[in-house]
Amino acid sequence: MKVQWLHDFISVFYPEVCLGCTQPLVNQEKLICLNCLAELPKTNFHKQYNNPIFHLFTARIPFQKATAYLYFQKKGIVQSLIHNLKYNNFPEVGVRLGRMAGTDLIADDFPKGIDVILPVPLHPTKQSKRGYNQSESVANGLATIMGIPVITDKLVRVTRSSSQTRKSRFARWLNVEHVFEVNQPEDLTDRHVLLVDDVVTTGSTLEAAASRLLEIPALKISLFTLAYAP
Repeated sequence: MKVQWLHDFISVFYPEVCLGCTQPLVNQEKLICLNCLAELPKTNFHKQYNNPIFHLFTARIPFQKATAYLYFQKKGIVQSLIHNLKYNNFPEVGVRLGRMAGTDLIADDFPKGIDVILPVPLHPTKQSKRGYNQSESVANGLATIMGIPVITDKLVRVTRSSSQTRKSRFARWLNVEHVFEVNQPEDLTDRHVLLVDDVVTTGSTLEAAASRLLEIPALKISLFTLAYAP
């Protein structure tokens, strides 16, 4: 009771704000206000086999299914949420949005046949500095709804690549071509893996990670990103 009173008192002077629009949160709202939740630009790509993510990776890597949950728009709600997720120490945003995405995906049988979830890893130095991997947060949210285990020690990032911002598609590919390795690949033999990342633009990072995984015998891969930046 005292803890709640103290929380309410502090909130008068330092109100919690929505991480999407910065407006004060009210009542039982957490992280994201109801207005922003209602206005999230969902792609519904999982309902379309030949969706834009499918076309982005066709002829680049063999995959089973591919989707993105939200549209990434400059200065939009999703950009603000992902910025807070990646840079402002709010891994809970990834979990929250991952759970929401998982609910939509499972309603349309997207997870059917998938054995494990693998988040795209950060380099250990970068993860240590940030304190967490944002893609792992999203994967954990998906996993709680889908009931599929998350594995984080098989796909690893062995080289710290430079920022992908302002690089061309070819330069992005060269930047990540050799940064991933797989530990104990036999543990993923004949498994169907869902590879999870936060945002896809050119797809170079996902392509590089998937290409390394696809060296494993009989492995199948599907792709999920929290957001798509056309």
